[in-house]
Amino acid sequence: MKKKRGGGRRALIVVGAILLVLAIVLAVNHEVVRVVFYSNYDPLNKLDVANWTGGTTYERVQYAEVSENDYVNLYVPDGDAPAPLLVLVHGGGFVSNDCESRQAQLFYQYFRDHGYACATVNYRLAQEAKFPAAVQDVKAAVRFLKANAQTYGYDASRVIIWGESAGGYLAVMAGVTAEDEFNDLPFIGQDALAEPVTAKVDVVLDYYGAVKLESGADRKAAFRELGVPGFVVDIANSWLSSAIKDMPEFHTCEDAWIGKTFETLSAEENQAVQPLYYAEKNLNADSGLDVLIWHGDADITVPRTQSQLLYELLCEKLGAEHATLEYIHNAKHADEDMYSDASLARVQAYLAGLGF
Repeated sequence: MKKKRGGGRRALIVVGAILLVLAIVLAVNHEVVRVVFYSNYDPLNKLDVANWTGGTTYERVQYAEVSENDYVNLYVPDGDAPAPLLVLVHGGGFVSNDCESRQAQLFYQYFRDHGYACATVNYRLAQEAKFPAAVQDVKAAVRFLKANAQTYGYDASRVIIWGESAGGYLAVMAGVTAEDEFNDLPFIGQDALAEPVTAKVDVVLDYYGAVKLESGADRKAAFRELGVPGFVVDIANSWLSSAIKDMPEFHTCEDAWIGKTFETLSAEENQAVQPLYYAEKNLNADSGLDVLIWHGDADITVPRTQSQLLYELLCEKLGAEHATLEYIHNAKHADEDMYSDASLARVQAYLAGLGF
């Protein structure tokens, strides 16, 4: 019994030492204090998507036959003229969530009530299919939605696409890849059309997109440069680790989606998954693409430096007038403040300035 009490005291001493070290780190690193606080302080917005009476809802509209998970939910508002089309792509680290994620619901709740036809895209997750499946899915969904604009009653002559986190990656990929890239998944009804349908989108709304896929070690190194220690990043993203617990051969969600660890990728394989590569290769001043990027400066899931890299490249390739980057102060990853009516009204004003 005495031995057990001694072991208990030693355990308490170890725990106390760890807590003391943590307290010292937090005391001297004000950036850690800030991001940890705002990663836990996040008052919720009101979510009220049920019993919508402002238009017509179409649920689980299948856009491709490769998987039962390839479908969209459509919300088409009433009106004298066809509404502009807004395509939404949910996040979740490529391994979780679906097209009715909270963030997608908050986004389309606002925009369908303000005159936009909203199509929220479900796609294959890593547990079902590896890269480039989700990219193919999103581009097939865009083509399906364009081909069926008259059927459902919206205007798809110009298309807006929004995505957050992993969905931000997919939305950006839809905007920066060429017609001969990732367009090989047939959409339902494609064979009956006389002419091919383009997957081109005109506006990308990128919410804290993971636009530079990298190893877990490299991501933590990026956060250390921002003043955030790796152990804080690990704790904040433990939910992602639990999402891939049944795939122990992979270190991160990105690894699980690609199907290989980043440490084992060849240079060509790494390049093939990177939005920055396609933006560099495909975009120019005549691309007809506008991009709005929002990223919280208290985000400890996706380093905000990724959005900075994308913004600088877009300014170079498209011209600064077609790229906008805004850091949302004290906002965490998927922060509710980005989905408040006041914030979404600013996004709407941006779209109105582009003629939507």
